[in-house]
Amino acid sequence: MKRLKIGLTAHDFLNWSGGIDFLWTVTDSLLATPRAETAELHLIIPDSGLRFAWKHAREFLTGKVQARLRSQEISQAFSEFGDRIATHHVDLGQRATRVLSRTLELNILLPVMHSLAPDFPRPWLAYAYDFQHKYFPQNFTAEALRARDRHFDRLLTEARAVIVNSRAAVDDIAKFVPQTTARVFTLPFAPSPRRGWLRDRPEILSRYKVRPPYFIVSNQFWAHKDHATAFEAFRQVAESNRSVSLVCTGSTGGSNDTAYFSKLLGSLERAHIRHRVQILGLIPKRDQIELMKHACALVQPTLFEGGPGGGAVYDAFSLDVPAIVSDIPVNRELPGDSRIRFFPASDAAALAKRMEEQLTAPPSEKGEPEELRSAGRQRRRACGEVLWRAIDFLL
Repeated sequence: MKRLKIGLTAHDFLNWSGGIDFLWTVTDSLLATPRAETAELHLIIPDSGLRFAWKHAREFLTGKVQARLRSQEISQAFSEFGDRIATHHVDLGQRATRVLSRTLELNILLPVMHSLAPDFPRPWLAYAYDFQHKYFPQNFTAEALRARDRHFDRLLTEARAVIVNSRAAVDDIAKFVPQTTARVFTLPFAPSPRRGWLRDRPEILSRYKVRPPYFIVSNQFWAHKDHATAFEAFRQVAESNRSVSLVCTGSTGGSNDTAYFSKLLGSLERAHIRHRVQILGLIPKRDQIELMKHACALVQPTLFEGGPGGGAVYDAFSLDVPAIVSDIPVNRELPGDSRIRFFPASDAAALAKRMEEQLTAPPSEKGEPEELRSAGRQRRRACGEVLWRAIDFLL
């Protein structure tokens, strides 16, 4: 039997750490199915060549070196797959991808975030992330709003098939891009702990000077993540709980409002709780996971996500870590589970009540490592089956 050759495009997923996590999940899900035994997977990383060198030089001159750092991050993450994945380094742009596709005789490319055009010589499976700009236009410039509209219009009319992370995203495609011609495949909620996550590493907590009890928020400091509600809820909790603290991981930059982060810090200062909120910024994934494992609960106050709970709840669920989550529609797609408790979005008092309940609840038994891994593999297989159905549709 001829082996199917799949190209995994890292191009747009290098721009943010959540993108690397998503690409890793897609790859792991494909490999979790029996079909993977008759397939070759090729990871394509755009981090070499003249165009990339020019981009890297510009970033260096402006004090930003994200392209190089992200390519190193994805190479390190995918090394866990060993020889099940072949890695290829190409230049930026569609031409380099076309050439490599012909050279490797790839049968299909996925997941693709920007249209490769209908005349691309290989089938490609698109990925539509979310329509946040339609719900929170104030978080975007006028130019960015127009660009996102053009992006989704082109992607969803030039792609033959597209994957999404939620039923909410399916509804949004029908609502905002009714002219779409793409077949939509919805990926199921499929968290699974990575190899090594379940081994305790207490030295990581020591390194960051983090001591239980604490709650954790693992979001970038963007307006729609609603740290303000989490901070006000923590202020209320902190009044009667002198030992508890709040730990925040995630990039502190990226918001259109350049004063947004400083405003949040100001609110902590005025509430006299700045010393009890540890803002660690963007830290290595494994460090973030270890901090999450030992938290009282993950707090997810987000006002918008493309997938249920966002990446933070995804990871927490895989590790049996309790999560207190805003009740926005996409989050209501999370599985019914005692580890997940909801509160009305933007309601700091309700969130504080949930946090208080978590502090006084008896310690919950976490699943054994083998149980967590087994449950995760089952979820990944289910996700992989959907991906294979999309591949079969395109081939």
